[in-house]
Amino acid sequence: MYLWIDYSIEIMWRWYMDQYGGKIETSVEDEVIILKTMGLVYDLETEIIDLIDKTQITFAMIDKYKEENNVRSWPTRFG
Repeated sequence: MYLWIDYSIEIMWRWYMDQYGGKIETSVEDEVIILKTMGLVYDLETEIIDLIDKTQITFAMIDKYKEENNVRSWPTRFG
């Protein structure tokens, strides 16, 4: 579940960078889309924190899973 949520966040960041990365000016409509997207990212980040708290998942466990299942450098939200 953690990896799915984090993957979803990564996809949204990549979409944002493709659409708006480097733009200096945006329309009002674009700003609305950006705000909604960032709101969704925030909500998903909150879900990740709740999931970690509820299930007592550690980042070491996530790293171990990625290593055992050959999940190459993922998620790499900013990489």
